[in-house]
Parts: sequence; C-alpha cells; structure tokens
Amino acid sequence: CTTYGALYQWDEAMQYTNTEGAQGICPTGSHIPSDNEIKILEIQLGMTQAQANLSSTWRGTDQGTKLKLNGTSGLNVPLSGSRYDNGTFVDLSSGAYLWSSSESSSSVWIRLLSASQSNVYRSAYSKMNVFSVRCLGD
Repeated sequence: CTTYGALYQWDEAMQYTNTEGAQGICPTGSHIPSDNEIKILEIQLGMTQAQANLSSTWRGTDQGTKLKLNGTSGLNVPLSGSRYDNGTFVDLSSGAYLWSSSESSSSVWIRLLSASQSNVYRSAYSKMNVFSVRCLGD
C-alpha cells in the first residue's frame, strides 16, 4: 500500500452507491471523478474533445506520460496494476487502472495508463475488477 496504494472493486470504492461523483472511499471534501471530469483533465493536458470522447482505444498524445509518476500534471499516478474479475493480478509496475464514478450499462468507465504508452486508454470494464482510485477535490 505504501508504494502503490490500494486496489478496490467498484462497489467498494463507491461505498455501494451508483451516484456519479459520489464521495465513496475518498476523504471528506473530495469524490471519485466522473468520466466527464476525467475528460476535462485530459483536455486541459492537451487532448482534443474528439480524442477524449473515443473509447476502447489509446487516445491523445502525451497525456498518459503527464499523469504518471514524475509527469507534469502533478498527479503522479503509480503503475499499481490491477486484478481482473477472474482473480488474476496483472501489470504491477507496468500499468495503472483507474475507476471513474460513471457507469456504462453494467460496466464502468476506466482509464489505463501504461509504462509503454504515452497516451491514455479509455474503456468500460466490469465492476468486479479491482482497480485504483484517484480522488478529486470538490
């Protein structure tokens, strides 16, 4: 936990609500960002709106590099890996999977940062996966 933080299933991270922008496990005065709030950040980091709206693909140019450790965004997202819904742990030190608070049908919008990619992957994943959370101030 000290190096990589913790991993959570979506329901646990959201504290069993499906309200977009919920506080969830975040400290008072912050919340789990919505898919749209993450898009706003990506656009502020130089992604176009058209790129931000794409899904199931790597989007943008260098926004992933800016979000990772030692990047220029200040977020310093560690590459903490994940656990898929089948129980397999993957991508420790090579990928960071981040929950949003926004559902897409029975799935949830996530972001993936990779050590081998400078851009950002956006897709909808099963709530049963175990991913990281980054909180956003209210």
